[in-house]
Amino acid sequence: MTTYDLRKKTDASTGQKITPLVGGTDPSFVNRVTELEQQVASQSDKLDHIVNLLNGISKEKSIT
Repeated sequence: MTTYDLRKKTDASTGQKITPLVGGTDPSFVNRVTELEQQVASQSDKLDHIVNLLNGISKEKSIT
């Protein structure tokens, strides 16, 4: 039976891209952060809309 030490670092990719926060006043950095904030806000709005639709369907089902 094989045992694995899960504490050891592996070469597997986590899918994360780590970007150092050097020069936070760089215009390209500010633009990237602004774009990410807009994308998150857009996704949040879409999820809120989906939740509202699902709540409406749930209320309709509970009435009938």
